[in-house]
Amino acid sequence: MLIVPLHRAPTRERFAWVTLALILANAFVFFVLQSGDAQRRGLALAYYAAQDLARWEFPAYRDWLAARPDGARRGETFAELADAGRVELAVQALQSDARFLADLDAGRAGAPPDAGHRAHRAEFERLWNAAVGERWSLRFSEIDPRRMLGAMFLHGGIGHLIGNLLFLAFLGLLVEGALGPALFLALYLLGGLGSTALSLAWRWGEAGAALGASGAIAALMGAYCVLWGTRKVRFFWWFFVVFDYVKAPALVLLPFWLGWEIVNLLWNRGAHVGFDAHAGGIVVGALLALGVRALHWERRDYLDEDAAADAEAEARAALEKAREHIGRLEIGAARALLEPLAARRPDDLEPRLALYRCARYEPRMPRLAEAARAALLPAPRDVAAAREQKAVYDDYVKAGAGRLPLSAAQTIALARRWPPIGAGAAAADLLTALVQRLPATAGLPAACLAVARDLRARGEGDAAKRLLERVAAAYPAGGDADKARLLLADMA
Repeated sequence: MLIVPLHRAPTRERFAWVTLALILANAFVFFVLQSGDAQRRGLALAYYAAQDLARWEFPAYRDWLAARPDGARRGETFAELADAGRVELAVQALQSDARFLADLDAGRAGAPPDAGHRAHRAEFERLWNAAVGERWSLRFSEIDPRRMLGAMFLHGGIGHLIGNLLFLAFLGLLVEGALGPALFLALYLLGGLGSTALSLAWRWGEAGAALGASGAIAALMGAYCVLWGTRKVRFFWWFFVVFDYVKAPALVLLPFWLGWEIVNLLWNRGAHVGFDAHAGGIVVGALLALGVRALHWERRDYLDEDAAADAEAEARAALEKAREHIGRLEIGAARALLEPLAARRPDDLEPRLALYRCARYEPRMPRLAEAARAALLPAPRDVAAAREQKAVYDDYVKAGAGRLPLSAAQTIALARRWPPIGAGAAAADLLTALVQRLPATAGLPAACLAVARDLRARGEGDAAKRLLERVAAAYPAGGDADKARLLLADMA
């Protein structure tokens, strides 16, 4: 079963640099540091054969296993390898048994046949450990922090490497974005060490070795599920010949991923895959992510981007559908879509413009003033939106529905938006009428002067002059009148 979350693309602003560094580090270890391992193991095995170490060590290992309560099955397996002449696999099995090697070094595995054996064994160990994979791979029943860390960057083959790095790329992009570079690296390393610790606990007493980044990557899987939680995400799944691209809460993936690893751990023991490390990594990653969430260290803005994008897409779709209804004069259906949208998005001008159209097409237009006010109040995001608001104002005046129900401050704000869209004369007329009607409005003279200066700078001298004359006449004793007269004198 394959489940891969695919709901974000890398961006320049939030590129997953640590993920890329980890990918390059794993590739460097495999293609450069591990590239000569086969030759190094060959030299070590040739020395092992030349010194005839198997003549004494193989029987010693059999006897050592036979004396242990848990060694019968492993003894049979080792005997089959030795008797069949599969010396390399037999040596690997012996070398991966950390407890036997410790007893051998301490003289607890029987006396060697001659005094030179210890020197030959030491030289073989040197040659054997010259292989990076052998020196750093994890050995069961041995707690070695260096191996626990080093094994996270080793791989057993090109297929193993590519599979891990693809998952690292997909998950690293998402988890690094949610945590930031430093916290992501800490979770990756701690998750890998935690998965290794649980794998050792599960396999304690066994002989064998393990390597690969899959434990740390499994920790990213667990962390991903918890960090996104109930947020809906898009992911691709494939099971034998059935596959699909669906959307569901991220937390739903946790039982599927963890359950798949546990099922294989219990019933697919001969697969030679570290299902124990995978399951342990998922659990450790999920627990680490729970801690991150409890401390509020996650980047909520990044996590919420999908929901925001989906909400925007849903809003665009609802708006387009409402416009279709308006085009067919299905006003009730259009309102059913637009009113909830306007309530959810108080700063969005477009649903309010559409609601104005609805009010305009209704018989006797009972809601036109309310709709016009709602469309004119939001601050426009750009020049195009300001022009649309001006069109609503002009249409309302043309409809003869009376004076707009705007406060003086709202009227001033509306007038100040118009000069940049080439409607300076209309702005001057609106403010002139307000001076005539409510001359005591706070800030009105200063607003008139500001608009007049703007109009003058834009070459609309007549409108600026008209507005300045009104200020000078309405406030003859004030300082604003003096400023207006100075500007008029400068324009003369």
